[in-house]
Amino acid sequence: MGNPDGDPTKPPLDLAAQRTYQPLTGKERWALYLRGTFWNPGVLFRVGGPALGAQMNNEPPQWGQGMEGYSKHFANRFGRFALRETYEAAGAALLQHEVRYIRSKRSGFLPRAADALAANFVTYDRSGRRTPHMARVGSVIAAEFTGNLWMPNGYRDPSSAMRGAGMQLGVGSAFNLMREFAPELKKIFTRR
Repeated sequence: MGNPDGDPTKPPLDLAAQRTYQPLTGKERWALYLRGTFWNPGVLFRVGGPALGAQMNNEPPQWGQGMEGYSKHFANRFGRFALRETYEAAGAALLQHEVRYIRSKRSGFLPRAADALAANFVTYDRSGRRTPHMARVGSVIAAEFTGNLWMPNGYRDPSSAMRGAGMQLGVGSAFNLMREFAPELKKIFTRR
């Protein structure tokens, strides 16, 4: 359910939902997890883009080029994505933490941007109070370390996993910024 990556496949809560915060039910959590991980075309973008980048950089070179190499890169990225989403869904359900992105209630660009950037690290508990987002951060790190198990020699070290986790959290923050300012961006791009 990871919005680890500030998951764009998970819709942000609207302003009305923020005023009357309602935690997810178990059924809603399952639906959000399944839709966000397996039944959303946005997943192809989130997995295919990084796979293409790794293919172009020939990382790891043992996987080769062409469709065979790209399929390995794609499977690697999807595996890590699915692990991250699964770990976060389980952790957040256990801790009763929110996994959806909730837009800032503050006004002004800098306060809203700060809230968007913090959303990977801070979430809401069942009562609507802000709390450290242990499920998100933990799932990103755990997915990168787990994903390293199927990598070739030279790509299994802890520094590679932590570098990947940092990149995933950075990408997540960028997606959170897009979610936060989506209404304004939509107005700009739909003007006639």
